[in-house]
Amino acid sequence: MPARDGDGTSVDTGGRVNTRDRTDTVGILGAGLSGLAMAIRLRQVGIEDFTIYERVTDVGGTWLRNTYPGLHCDIPSHLYCFSFEPNPDWSMVYAGQAEIQAYLRRCAEKYGLIDRIRFGIDARTARFDPDAGSWTIETSTGERHTHRVLVQATGGLTAPRLPRIDGLSTFDGLAWHSGAWRHDVDLSDCRVGVIGSAASAVQVVPHVADNAKEVHVFSRSPNWVIPRANRFYSDTEKTEFRDERSWNRLRRQLYRSSLLWYRAQKRWTSGIGELRGLTLENIRASIDDPDLVDALTPDYEPGCNRILVSDDYYAALARPHVTLVPHGVTRLTRTGIVAADGTETEVDVVIYCTGYRIGGREDGRAAIDVTGPDDLPLAATLAERPEAYYGVAIPGFPNFFVINGINGTPGYTSLFNTAELHAEFVATLTRRLVDEQLHAIEARPDATAAYNRRIQAELQQMSWSGNCRNFYLNRDGRNTTFFPGTLGRMRRELRASETLDGFEFTALRT
Repeated sequence: MPARDGDGTSVDTGGRVNTRDRTDTVGILGAGLSGLAMAIRLRQVGIEDFTIYERVTDVGGTWLRNTYPGLHCDIPSHLYCFSFEPNPDWSMVYAGQAEIQAYLRRCAEKYGLIDRIRFGIDARTARFDPDAGSWTIETSTGERHTHRVLVQATGGLTAPRLPRIDGLSTFDGLAWHSGAWRHDVDLSDCRVGVIGSAASAVQVVPHVADNAKEVHVFSRSPNWVIPRANRFYSDTEKTEFRDERSWNRLRRQLYRSSLLWYRAQKRWTSGIGELRGLTLENIRASIDDPDLVDALTPDYEPGCNRILVSDDYYAALARPHVTLVPHGVTRLTRTGIVAADGTETEVDVVIYCTGYRIGGREDGRAAIDVTGPDDLPLAATLAERPEAYYGVAIPGFPNFFVINGINGTPGYTSLFNTAELHAEFVATLTRRLVDEQLHAIEARPDATAAYNRRIQAELQQMSWSGNCRNFYLNRDGRNTTFFPGTLGRMRRELRASETLDGFEFTALRT
């Protein structure tokens, strides 16, 4: 009889691998923080037959694939972790990439998830069988696996997006996206152009300024950048954090501080004024040139776009070999970058800090091609009506759930928090499907429409609908990203019994 290998395949005595089809109750797509949260919650409610499919070779998702220098979380470390798995040993107030990925790996190991993960398995399609009430996924290698419930936890910050400008293939120098960092390149004798000035740029630019001969930062529009105030924790502090009361007290303090962002997003005068003051103080602490100060000051209110955090971005821009180009980019030439004002800057290296294909792949395709009953494609459905029920379920797609999906996250706090809440909700539904031997669970269209009318009315009054360009709104001006309330409100609503009334529960067919 063949032995069972850790990746879920079977290995015969001759060392050959025999791929088998899976029929576990739950299939989870992605082994980032959302996928791990889902798997851990399933085990906590007694559901053991699940499989996690991960395209790459380790857990971590965003925190595994992005390795650009300076990468830290924007949320304090003690909030940026699972509430049930505290880490008193965070080295800094805002942890770095490697430390966060190591934490996720430890969680996967502690909760016995490693042997449930199929690493290197790229799930390409998922199709619902209405007669069987199950999903069949097919991988890039032709394997087919069937699950009663399918959970998409593929995240949105792993597929780099290049700008839509001419000449990308014309440039003769080196070029890469911050999400695919070239650690093998020595920048010490290089003239570097950084395209973009948002979240990754404010972390990349100080590193590039420390290493390159010249740096030119192309900024289409400035952002609000408040100081991170990062520092290392002392051993005494780490010891104190091991006490449960001290840990909980710290988390409450950090959470209350994070509500400053929420106040600005709600367009409260106090929040807007405080964030504006923090940013202007941050600029003036490093920069004396009034023209540069003016170029770095946004003309929209804080919260309209993503609020950024950095202790050294403005200081880097003030260095004599660093130049801010306050314009977007129209094209690349063989030797340089042409800005929107027509000026050309010669560079040896181009670094794109231009964001990601949210929920997609590098080639522009969806993370997975999902097809519901009656050959209903998920991508076309969401293109026509981009809405979900509490960010978790989509009408027309039974037994299919998403963690941190459409309008599924508040805009001011940790994704760990919402991943936990969504995983708890999905686990409750899955437990009910199993215990009551249900055929299908599906979000009702009327409940989903009513829910979205309510939250969209709120979102249109919030900062993201202001006078700035952001990726939170679609072409119709609809906010498809955020939940308009606090984390506490989301928790109360997801746990309310009437929320379950928004689903149709179909009995098992005989």
